[in-house]
Amino acid sequence: LVVTRELDKHKVACELNLVEGSMTVRTTKKTGDPYIIIKARDLLKLLARSIPVSQALKILGDEYQCDIIKIGGLVRNKERF
Repeated sequence: LVVTRELDKHKVACELNLVEGSMTVRTTKKTGDPYIIIKARDLLKLLARSIPVSQALKILGDEYQCDIIKIGGLVRNKERF
């Protein structure tokens, strides 16, 4: 509900599918910022990785960006990792 309300402020539509367990975002005709759809996608990725909602919503602003680095393949000894 909080995420939906915040995305509505940016004129981005979102749908939560409880059967599949997925959430989709899409632009509307009123969307002004073309980059907001990528920010909304990153927001969903952060929420999927258990980032708190208050922290994840900061990604919608222009002053923040995120980069998810998968370090599982970068380590040599996985037992110690």
